[in-house]
Amino acid sequence: MKIAVLMGGNSSELDISLVTGKAVNKALNELGHNVLACPFENDISDVMHVLKEADLVFIALHGGEGEDGTIQQLLEDESICYTGSGPDSSALSMDKHLAKSFARKKDILTPSWLHLNLDEDEFVDLSESKFSYPVVVKPNGSGSTMGLTIVKESRELDEAISLASQFDSRLLVEEYITGRELTVGILNEESLPIVEIKPSHDMYDYECKYTEGMSDYTCPAELFDKLTEEIQKVSVKIYKLMGCRHYARVDFLLDSDDNYYFLEVNTLPGLTGTSLVPKAAKAVDMSFNDLIAKIVELAVND
Repeated sequence: MKIAVLMGGNSSELDISLVTGKAVNKALNELGHNVLACPFENDISDVMHVLKEADLVFIALHGGEGEDGTIQQLLEDESICYTGSGPDSSALSMDKHLAKSFARKKDILTPSWLHLNLDEDEFVDLSESKFSYPVVVKPNGSGSTMGLTIVKESRELDEAISLASQFDSRLLVEEYITGRELTVGILNEESLPIVEIKPSHDMYDYECKYTEGMSDYTCPAELFDKLTEEIQKVSVKIYKLMGCRHYARVDFLLDSDDNYYFLEVNTLPGLTGTSLVPKAAKAVDMSFNDLIAKIVELAVND
């Protein structure tokens, strides 16, 4: 099969997309496919002629237009088959405010938050909110924890907002939950084993995500069976609620009372040597190549 691997893009996550693309490219070659590497930096139209030649486009993009539904819509407009969620699902999942709002309407626990639009909101006032410091400030539509800050007191807030605004004019100021970081990979509407992340920093930031040895991982996470089943069930529920397809990853925080708080959905989770979905797949004896082959199969048969 002729498969184009679309990587790079124009988002702040370009570098990690290239790493994902390289790993996917290698796996597809080893699986015997005719692989067309399609890196781009600015305009996808530069490689559209190559994408049109392929039987399938494997999207190895992260963030920005690659994950917010824009490129998915372009591919659909050209009737090009591709991996991952569709335009509407991608747009919804990328918008943390909307995703959390959808989850809350379905009685899914998520940290309380304020949604800010810096084009309209002149200042932040936490006095009337149901939570107080520390808080988490993060861009509404960015991934890889870029622009995220844990704010411990009010004097740190302006700097955190300034950092987050470099990635998006819409921000979340979110209740800080002390707890264990969990993530659940979903493959074809079925949950993979839960991964627990133990970062060496206070949060699972960019460095901890993509630098070998900066985080410890336990998979399957050491949880009571009942709690494991509950979190996996809710993860699949969220996956379906957001309209995802093929594969995705759902992130949670687990507090000391075993309350699990939904954080966000990643419709194009990383597929690198340190990535979480491949770690979860490995726990059920699915190699990286097996995982890539399954994603291809799901996309072709969809």
